[in-house]
Amino acid sequence: MIKLLTLLLSLLDRLFSHRRDVKLQAQGRQEAMKEAQDAVELQIKLGEAAVAVPDPVRDERLRNRFDRSHQ
Repeated sequence: MIKLLTLLLSLLDRLFSHRRDVKLQAQGRQEAMKEAQDAVELQIKLGEAAVAVPDPVRDERLRNRFDRSHQ
């Protein structure tokens, strides 16, 4: 009888441990997705800031590249 109770408690412990591990993994995935999204948003902001600053050299280089691609 004691063996049966021990096995039952062991099984319950494993189930709760597995459930806790699954929760932690899901939380880790959510944090990783949030970090990736923040990094993408930062790159977008940096790109928008770079384009907002007038740069005649860059404009000329892009214009030349566009003209060469349509010849």
